[in-house]
Amino acid sequence: MADPSRSPSENDQPFTPDGPPLPLPDGVVETPGPDTWYYLKANYLNESGEDVVGYLSPLGSNATQSFWDYVVMGGIGGACQFQLQDVDGRGWAKWLIKEDGNHLCLKATGWYYRASAYTSRFAIVDGKLYNDYWRGPAGAVYRSILVSSGYYVGQDLGDRVTLTNCELVPA
Repeated sequence: MADPSRSPSENDQPFTPDGPPLPLPDGVVETPGPDTWYYLKANYLNESGEDVVGYLSPLGSNATQSFWDYVVMGGIGGACQFQLQDVDGRGWAKWLIKEDGNHLCLKATGWYYRASAYTSRFAIVDGKLYNDYWRGPAGAVYRSILVSSGYYVGQDLGDRVTLTNCELVPA
């Protein structure tokens, strides 16, 4: 398991896949319909350890804000709208972001961000969000030191902070 105390870094590079994609984990895969826009709704733990509901949202809207292209858990206001594209035979899909035309992707360090290239594929299985090249489900942790404040979403953050009850809800 990676160090869950790690934080996003300004020199994070895009994740570059190496080898074949992973198989989907066993379980019930959420398969929404095509040509529909969705919000990703999920439960995560806040700083007080309370289970709260949030939506995958952009951290910022322009490059003047540090880490503006990362995604975080937040309220429904300003949440990303996703359309699933290029669903492969295994169930993995590219997630197009309506607001800026980018795709949901990962940095090499496992943090989620909005990217125009290096698109990764994602799937929801048994209420958890997975990526096709990074083992284990996504999680969210609060960070505010040396980064813009937010509940950053990333891979390999530990079981305690795993996003749960993930679902795509029509926008």
